[in-house]
Amino acid sequence: MTCHRCGQPMYQHEATADRWWCRCGAWRDVGESADRVAAREAETASVLALLDAAIAGRRSGGEEQRIRDREITDQMEITMSPRIQTTGCPKCGGTMYKTIETDENGNPIGAGPFVCNSCGHMM
Repeated sequence: MTCHRCGQPMYQHEATADRWWCRCGAWRDVGESADRVAAREAETASVLALLDAAIAGRRSGGEEQRIRDREITDQMEITMSPRIQTTGCPKCGGTMYKTIETDENGNPIGAGPFVCNSCGHMM
């Protein structure tokens, strides 16, 4: 399965076997068509745009608040950013990557499988 956003191979994780994942953050349900994925993502973008418009129009200073909220979120993402681990691929010798999500103190809170950048092998 190829990612509809970035063109890279998607993978399934045993914890969510009913869903395909990509390293870019995209996902799709097993059996979900590319048209349905595009429609779902377009609907999500539309809803978020409507929410932004409602927040900005509901009170004065809404746009400034949104900018401040975005700055706070960006700061949180810096301290809670995922770490990347690498290892060698046993199949082709390429580099395998694994993302490890961390909390604000740097403690691991979740991890995906290793995925080879060259051949797509997972472990």
